[in-house]
Amino acid sequence: MKYDVVVIGSGPAGSVTARFAAQAGAKVLIIERRAEVGVPVLCGEGISRKVDHYHLLEGKRWVANSMDGARIISPDGTRVKIAAQFAGAETGYVLYRDIFDQELARGAVHAGAKLMTNTNAIGLLKKNDKIVGIKALCQDEPMDIEADVVVGADGVESKVGKWAGIKTTLKPDDLETCVQYTLTNVDCPDAFCDFYLGKKIAPGGYVWVFPKGKDVANVGIGILSSLSESGLALKLLDDFIARHPELKKGEPVRLLSGADPVAKPIESVRDHIVLVGDAARHVDPITGGGLTTAIEGGMMAGEVIGDAVKSQRFDRDFLITYEKRWQEAYGKKLLRNYIAKDVLLDMDDKTLNMLADSLKDYKFEEFSTLSILKALVGKHPSLLMKMAPLMKAARA
Repeated sequence: MKYDVVVIGSGPAGSVTARFAAQAGAKVLIIERRAEVGVPVLCGEGISRKVDHYHLLEGKRWVANSMDGARIISPDGTRVKIAAQFAGAETGYVLYRDIFDQELARGAVHAGAKLMTNTNAIGLLKKNDKIVGIKALCQDEPMDIEADVVVGADGVESKVGKWAGIKTTLKPDDLETCVQYTLTNVDCPDAFCDFYLGKKIAPGGYVWVFPKGKDVANVGIGILSSLSESGLALKLLDDFIARHPELKKGEPVRLLSGADPVAKPIESVRDHIVLVGDAARHVDPITGGGLTTAIEGGMMAGEVIGDAVKSQRFDRDFLITYEKRWQEAYGKKLLRNYIAKDVLLDMDDKTLNMLADSLKDYKFEEFSTLSILKALVGKHPSLLMKMAPLMKAARA
């Protein structure tokens, strides 16, 4: 089997990369180790309305609910409300993530890509130390798939990067352990995504409540792996639900668990190799959200790979254009938020309560990281030293 491009993983980053490479004329194969694209769901299922501007999806079958905004709830219950247009990458729509992924994969196939499920990459194929494709198991049958470019879209546990010699190991401080229920028979009186903060609630992370309808919600938790132990995430989530009457009466129709990188982006290009999405650590280190960057990065990667196929240039010096583009588009923001993550980790619940009280009436129409930092330091000069690294990063 010979292709110009083989994409390992059919999530949003992989499917969008495949679509744009195929549209540029490349012969593309997507392989997916699971039997069905998008199943099981491994996501809180929130995304910005910015997704509409990409024009990659037809209709709205993938939308479970449209959000009016988000609320950040401090440990003492103080609520900071943010309108949808300023609320970030996780609060515009709540998705049916399986349908969302399948629609993106359908778009890639419509553009000319081929898709094979039940196919697992087990290594790189090399000739004279040059990467020429991958080794795979399809329905447990071994096969070699030749390709000029191998795209690692294989998520947080990406093996492609490791095989290519890229440092992909995550420290416990850079990984969130996540558990989520989809509950039915709950009260969702309004269309807001809620984020609950606090070291006792979710050490190093937060609890989220994303309404999928008037009586259905995703209720999940992410806690930093360095602050976790076996079973702790589920216990804390159960404790949270038990304290909230509107959720306590709910019944689970789904329980998911997984991990989410909250790290700095890593090297994303080598000769014949491109990493996208979670595999490249293109995830917001504060929120853990990565769908928007997966799509944006996938578009860039696909376009650059298409150019590479036309030019028959598959070396790092040519493919590095992709890395330069994502660095310019969102790399600085991810690095800034990585610094912010460490600043937030140092804050106790009392400080979080103080910050929430300062921001509860803030005019978010003027929202920017730097303006919020200035407002906080103006009200609480004692925070200046703690906020200094973040303010420096925000100005960069």
